[in-house]
Amino acid sequence: MNNTLNTDGISSIWPEINDAFLSLNDISKDFTPNSPLQKIYKELLTGFDSITSCEMKDFYKFKIILAKMDTELLSQSNIKLIHEALTAWVDFDYETTSTKLTSHIETYPTDIIAIFFQHMLNFCTGKTIDQFEILSYCYQYIPQTHYLYAYYLAIHSFVLCEKYCFESALELGLESIKIKPKNIYGIHAVTHVLHELEKWKELCDFLNKCKAEWVDNVGMRMHVYWHLAISYERLGEDILAIRSFNELYALKDNPFSKQDLDAVGFLWRLRLKSADQIFVNIWEQLATLWTGSIGTSISYFHKIHAALAFAASKQTLLIEKLIAESDGFGIEEDAHIIGLNVLNAILFFSKQQYAQCHDILKNTCDKWQLLGGSHAQREILTLTMNYNALKLANIE
Repeated sequence: MNNTLNTDGISSIWPEINDAFLSLNDISKDFTPNSPLQKIYKELLTGFDSITSCEMKDFYKFKIILAKMDTELLSQSNIKLIHEALTAWVDFDYETTSTKLTSHIETYPTDIIAIFFQHMLNFCTGKTIDQFEILSYCYQYIPQTHYLYAYYLAIHSFVLCEKYCFESALELGLESIKIKPKNIYGIHAVTHVLHELEKWKELCDFLNKCKAEWVDNVGMRMHVYWHLAISYERLGEDILAIRSFNELYALKDNPFSKQDLDAVGFLWRLRLKSADQIFVNIWEQLATLWTGSIGTSISYFHKIHAALAFAASKQTLLIEKLIAESDGFGIEEDAHIIGLNVLNAILFFSKQQYAQCHDILKNTCDKWQLLGGSHAQREILTLTMNYNALKLANIE
């Protein structure tokens, strides 16, 4: 057995920063490197966080930083493959990125930072469940006393949820919160399980009970609020749902921050129910903000939310421009094909051509996972498809 097998890999470089990073908290100000290697490590964490935005500019900025790093320090075994993996990522070579991360994790199976890197790569590229095998491998090596064990459980829980293994997912998610109550990713994982099980009352109770543990988390609070708003909406509590949305939208860092996936995701549900007339101004604001993603995002998950904002604000031309600019650069071929089809479906929807929209969505739904995001987030496509079906039934 490799004598490095039970070490923490890159996680061992600066243990004090790991908890803050995995908690999705800002690490830019409170952590000053005490060595050149810690400086590189912080740059890796910060750069990784930026490229999960899927914005092209962030890729190129991180690419420059990676190229300037000290090659001698990067030759160390616990960081070498990580640097190579992230370099492949900013070159849009996702297969090589995953292969190198897997090789690193097989050698350092308690490196929970590396596990999180791979998890987010898979999430962004529509391959969340592909991590199940390596997570199961790591399970035998990570002791329950490991100071980052709660985060490992949370990641594993989320992957199990996306595999529809809800009982196991809920068990691991709850255990992760028991170990660390402010584990935002554990709260997130449990939330997704309850969402998938459509246990809306239980989900409301859960999120309200632990609200103090998630409401101040800048990295995830808007998304968790989104789940709470949807839960109220599904319970028929529209007043509470809209109140939760208003609280959610008020949490944006600044008016121009790119945190509007959840706003679009919730408001589109109301639009399909013809209950969003009071949000006309917000739809116009969202559409204006999403214009910045035309030609700059390499995520069809983001592009689709932009298209929905354009559709809701009756700006069909912007959807057409978005489609024209979507040439597949930085996106795997299968994801590009599915993403372009879905964008065209939304274009048909905006023109009230419901039959064409419905046909495209119905013929692509078995591959929507390639778009990225979660099952819960992609529900808006299912709801849109169902809306089209009702429209067509009424016409007939």
